[in-house]
Amino acid sequence: MLSNLILRRTILLGTPLVVAIDVMFLHPVLDGDVRVELFPVADLWLTLHVVQLVLFGLMGVTVYLLLDDLSGIVAAIGRLAVAVFVVFYNAGDAVAGIATGILARGAIDLPAGEQVAVAQAIAKLFADPTKHLIFMIGSYAWSVGLLATAVALYRAGAPRLPLVPLAVAGVPYVDFSGVDHSPPFDPLALALFFLACLWLEFTRRKRAPAGVKSSADRAPLPDSG
Repeated sequence: MLSNLILRRTILLGTPLVVAIDVMFLHPVLDGDVRVELFPVADLWLTLHVVQLVLFGLMGVTVYLLLDDLSGIVAAIGRLAVAVFVVFYNAGDAVAGIATGILARGAIDLPAGEQVAVAQAIAKLFADPTKHLIFMIGSYAWSVGLLATAVALYRAGAPRLPLVPLAVAGVPYVDFSGVDHSPPFDPLALALFFLACLWLEFTRRKRAPAGVKSSADRAPLPDSG
């Protein structure tokens, strides 16, 4: 998929690290009055969620890189599931993050009464069942994608041990794609995913396309002498 090794490893290993920094250190966790917790950090909140559109897209690319050169129905399911994750999870994050960030930023200088109305609108967006459904589809698609990737790599002869953290990182309610990105599961899932990617990448062996023998397997040419 990517012939440039530096670019490949930058995406494969750098993306989960950047997402982990976002989740653990930058992303505000809201559990109270949004006028107190969200309005003062509206610019940061909005910026992070715009950046996350790219980051979650790259998280999808990391799985495609893990599935590089693999064929078959299980690998196809992994690729399809991750594509669904990118579309639906980013859609949910746009509603819960970008839309609410725009509302919060616009409410900072409003009178108190109007701030209450904006806070109520934001609360309705957070609680909206359609938004939850979109997030759920994206989150479960990520789980299916990682589990299918682990199975596809297992069947292709990849080392067994790194497939364990890869599979665990995709277990629902453990995976990083929770709505609020809250600890401890999100950081743990990202750490497991990074560990699996690092382990698999540095034990990676080039696989010949199906039906094509490698140079070591080809019969030697007859001696012309």
